Amino acid sequence: MVIFGWIIAGIVGLLLALSAICWGIFIAADNSDWKRLGVKIFRISLVFVLLYINVYVYAHIFGVMSGTQKPVAEVVAEE
Repeated sequence: MVIFGWIIAGIVGLLLALSAICWGIFIAADNSDWKRLGVKIFRISLVFVLLYINVYVYAHIFGVMSGTQKPVAEVVAEE
């Protein structure tokens, strides 16, 4: 899961950087095509963030069902 986390973080970081570059070109050139591209890339990066969150939630659920992880309520009660 750690490798998956680093891969998703790298992809999201790259997409956010590309989105920022598109917005910079839009501001410099005043061309609305770059704005649309920047928004599309930003939305794709948010999809990857949601994928990352969902995978971790489902991994925790399956871990609790298989008995390898404790439920959140038990972990909070211990602290």
